[in-house]
Amino acid sequence: MEQLPKATVQQFIKATTNGDMKCSNEFVTQVMSMAREYIQLVSDQANTICLENGKKTISGEFFYKAIQKLRLEGQIPLLKEIEEEIKEEVNVKNQNKARFQDEEHLKQLEEQQKELYEKAKIENSKRQIDEEDNNKPRKALNLQFEQEEGEEDLQ
Repeated sequence: MEQLPKATVQQFIKATTNGDMKCSNEFVTQVMSMAREYIQLVSDQANTICLENGKKTISGEFFYKAIQKLRLEGQIPLLKEIEEEIKEEVNVKNQNKARFQDEEHLKQLEEQQKELYEKAKIENSKRQIDEEDNNKPRKALNLQFEQEEGEEDLQ
């Protein structure tokens, strides 16, 4: 079985500990080894159960039966919770994918894009006009100040 990517395992550990914990390379290596062993053990058991039932595809049902047969039932509630989270993420992704396949939605996005482009074009034109106005030579203002009595003597 291939090695799990170390960076992925490190990110997973960091997310699990909220980034509050530093982990040694030895710890990460142990986690990788244990994860690989766990996956292999559950997969082998699920594969055996699947074949015993005359099936060729391991389903979630066989996964949970493997967990039970390995006497790891205590993990099932957490695994079911994680499964629900994954299903929700998949549903959101599918909804987003469907939105971009919907022609009406695509037309709305195209109209919004055109409006934004026109606004940006107008803003850019205004900015150019302002810059041109700022670069035009200005007439010098002749300001005269009244001199105070003591200053006249100095000149």
